[in-house]
Order: sequence, then structure tokens, then C-alpha cells
Amino acid sequence: MSDKMTYPDGDFCILELFGHTTLVGRYCEVERFGTKMLAIEPLFNGTLLPAVFHGGAAIYRLTPCSVEIAYKTRGYQLPPSIYAIVPVELLPASQPEPRQSHVWTEPDTDPDGETPF
Repeated sequence: MSDKMTYPDGDFCILELFGHTTLVGRYCEVERFGTKMLAIEPLFNGTLLPAVFHGGAAIYRLTPCSVEIAYKTRGYQLPPSIYAIVPVELLPASQPEPRQSHVWTEPDTDPDGETPF
């Protein structure tokens, strides 16, 4: 038996995005919607989540790192849009708040009491 942990193949990074979001995971360049985008599979509790896509203009900094560094990196919180796709079995047993969907609802009226549309 080997004591060495096995990791998935690929390129890993620490990705900083405008909007003060930092993600750590496996990344690659892909084409979607007729444009080049960065696809990153964020790491969460030692598991790669499904890929999320970012346009080049959203990227503030991308720091390539080894897979070992990526798996050791801790302390980054997922934004709500990515946290929503985390499989329930990966979530901590005790959560401070129940997971909620972030669904926008139209207001009934504007501040002047008029219907918005």
C-alpha cells in the first residue's frame, strides 16, 4: 500500500475574480457561446464540483499551483451560486443556516405604490 494520496490529473490554480471571489480547483480554457472562457471545477471538502464558467474580463488573477497545494488550500468560501450546486452529502452535518435557494421575486409595487410594469 502506498501512503501517497492520488489526485486527479489536470491543471490547478487559485483563481481570484472581480467581485471578491476566490476559487481553488482544476481549470482549463473552453469555448462556450462563441467566446473563450475559463472553466474551473472548484474544490469543496476534497471533492471537485461541476465546472463553472467565467469570462476573461471577470478574472483578476490566476495563480497556477500544484495539485497538492490546491488540495491543501483552505479558507475560501464558495459564493451562493456555486454553494447551491454542492451535493448534500458534502455539506457539513451542522450548518449555521439552512441552505436556501436564491430566487428573485418581483415586488408587488414600487415605493410610490404603483405597479412596476
